[in-house]
Amino acid sequence: MSTEDKPISFSSEKKIRFTPVTKILYGNDNKIEDLLKNDKCDVQTDETDSSKRGHASLFSFLQVELTRGYVLEHDEERYSAKREKVYSFMKIPREVEKFMSYGFMQCTDSFLFVYTFLPIRVVLALFALITRPIAKCFGLRQKHYKTILTPAEVCDLLKATILITCSALMFYLDTNMLYHMIKSQSVIKLYIFYNMLEVGDRLFSAFGQDTIDALFWTATEPRDRRREHFGVIPHLIFAIVYVYLHSFLVLLQATTLNVAINSNNKALLTIMMSNN
Repeated sequence: MSTEDKPISFSSEKKIRFTPVTKILYGNDNKIEDLLKNDKCDVQTDETDSSKRGHASLFSFLQVELTRGYVLEHDEERYSAKREKVYSFMKIPREVEKFMSYGFMQCTDSFLFVYTFLPIRVVLALFALITRPIAKCFGLRQKHYKTILTPAEVCDLLKATILITCSALMFYLDTNMLYHMIKSQSVIKLYIFYNMLEVGDRLFSAFGQDTIDALFWTATEPRDRRREHFGVIPHLIFAIVYVYLHSFLVLLQATTLNVAINSNNKALLTIMMSNN
């Protein structure tokens, strides 16, 4: 039989190769050995670089200091923030003046409101208190209110009550007697007394607004809720006492400053003003 008649056989066997475990753990793919090798390579490159640089000398130091660059592009955000801080610091005086002007205008507005708009609002509230019940009896009332007065009108009447009562009580104070009592004290006593008045003024200012707000909320709170307060009259009496005491304290402060201004010892006024 010739070679052409022989059948051609194809082997269908496939060989599968397994990588040994030792090669995986200790082969070239081990990360720890790669790190060690990289460290060795870095050390070798550093040694070659240092050998290329040569020994340090005074001439090389001067050359580096005279020719080195000053590039800040890599820290743009940090240096931009520092520049903004400098600009903000330079704007502080102008902003402080604007803030003080705004505070002065706010105080002036509050003071003028008490003596201009508040009396007119009180007159309108009293007119509504008289006319609305009459209009309701005759069926002429157009708007339907749950109460006779609106919350704003109630607050206006309470403000007027506090203002008139405290003003009447302040008339009983003898300012001449207070002036001579304060004037007869020594310098150190006046200094301590003025500091105590300053602390008391801050305490009253922090606590007083809460007292006034509690009074207004008690007077205008919806009636369908369960009563959880003492009533409007106790809150009103407490608010009047607070306003009177705070007014008396401010009067003592003004009298003390008046004594310091009129005193022959000008150091007293300097000491008092330096504390503020």
